[in-house]
Amino acid sequence: MDKQRSTVTCAGGANIDVQGFSNAPVNMKDSNPGVIRLCPGGVGRNIAENLARLGADVRMVSAVGMDPFGDIILRSCKDAGIDVSHIEIIPGARSSSYLVLTDSDGDMLAAVSDMHIIKNMNADFIFRHAEAFDSADVIVLDPNLSPECLDVLTSKWAHKPLFSDPISTTYAGTLKQFLPRLRMIKCNRQEAEVFAGMEIIDDKDVEKAADRILSVGTGCAVITLGSNGVFYKDKDGLRLRKYHKPLEPVSATGAGDSFTAAMVYGFLNRMSPEESLELAMRAAEITIMDVLTVSPRIKSAIL
Repeated sequence: MDKQRSTVTCAGGANIDVQGFSNAPVNMKDSNPGVIRLCPGGVGRNIAENLARLGADVRMVSAVGMDPFGDIILRSCKDAGIDVSHIEIIPGARSSSYLVLTDSDGDMLAAVSDMHIIKNMNADFIFRHAEAFDSADVIVLDPNLSPECLDVLTSKWAHKPLFSDPISTTYAGTLKQFLPRLRMIKCNRQEAEVFAGMEIIDDKDVEKAADRILSVGTGCAVITLGSNGVFYKDKDGLRLRKYHKPLEPVSATGAGDSFTAAMVYGFLNRMSPEESLELAMRAAEITIMDVLTVSPRIKSAIL
């Protein structure tokens, strides 16, 4: 495998995760004893940090407020080795935050995201940071960007390998029109149903959904299936099915982001799709066993 330091530009959200871990199964509409932690988050930022920790040269295009959360976000990015010269500080705006309640089994129970600052990332904002995209070997798009932003990014830089993860069925609806311009889309079962316009019940449906996604021009479709593993298919007809080893997760927050980051890393370093998929699954496993959204052990654990 020929490893090289390549440039990745991640565009999208950078926020603070406020994580609540309940000691016992959550009683709704009641106070639940547990632990509350603050850590940097945001899909775009999480993917950027994972990639930086794996050894890629990463630039983050985002916005933060002139507030304590913004200071933490910027410091965390710098500490991880991310180039923050394309993160704008917006006076008077609130930095993004994400409030998540994790049940005693380690899975997310509910979450609230406050990402109003992302509205500042319009077409003019993107063109101000065109150099970051012009010089990138790969561009990773956060789906919470506006349709206007996504259209600019996926049309002006259509010649670049573009990767994305919808992270929710709502954002899958936003991303659907841009699928023909993406090199890779990584999605879960529910998001794949939105992209494919069909219900997924069994493995045959998973492959049918992947085929529908590929039929519009997407380079490859990666569908994660929770405890049932991962399905991969690309435009060349390569089909892969992988299964996870059983784990008792500490926190599922950030696992999808580390998976996507590892797939990008594999692409950058000319790994085979099978090698990339194995790497991504290990990255997700390491992340769900860590209370932090991005595990500082990711490089030593998977490379």
